[in-house]
Amino acid sequence: MASLIREMLPEHALAFLETHHAAVRGLAAADYPRQVIDAWAPMPITPEHVEFVRLNADCEYRLVAELDGRIVGLGCLVARNNELRACYVAPPAGRKGVGSAILREIERVARGQGVAVLKADSSLTAEPFYRANGYEFCGRGEHVLNSGARMACVKMRKNLAARDSSAPNFA
Repeated sequence: MASLIREMLPEHALAFLETHHAAVRGLAAADYPRQVIDAWAPMPITPEHVEFVRLNADCEYRLVAELDGRIVGLGCLVARNNELRACYVAPPAGRKGVGSAILREIERVARGQGVAVLKADSSLTAEPFYRANGYEFCGRGEHVLNSGARMACVKMRKNLAARDSSAPNFA
């Protein structure tokens, strides 16, 4: 199933949050206590939450993935920090290549901005996904959410300058 990956527009802020919340509440909920899930994806989604995302104060480069005209995935990059900030896919679109497509595009953009090593605070849930996409385990840690709450994470990194092992070898 092909997805359309494109840059997020400010008017996608609500769909961005809905996708984020669906991924956190539908996929990560099994790996985290309820209070972490509630801090990570607070309900209900308020106009203030939407405005916060729309304003993009951290100047994230954001992508959305669409299937059948509906946003089902998102990705965020903060190139100045060499940080892959987010890669989320709503449960109905899971295991269909959407997350990998988002990740490839984030990495392409990061390379274009001179990022040699991309770092991520992976959720416990997403660690196997990142490993399958060439990210290395760097250690366990804590990620601080916007609310100040802390959650367990896995520190990961990928050398973007290294030859992509998934690329065909014509040598």
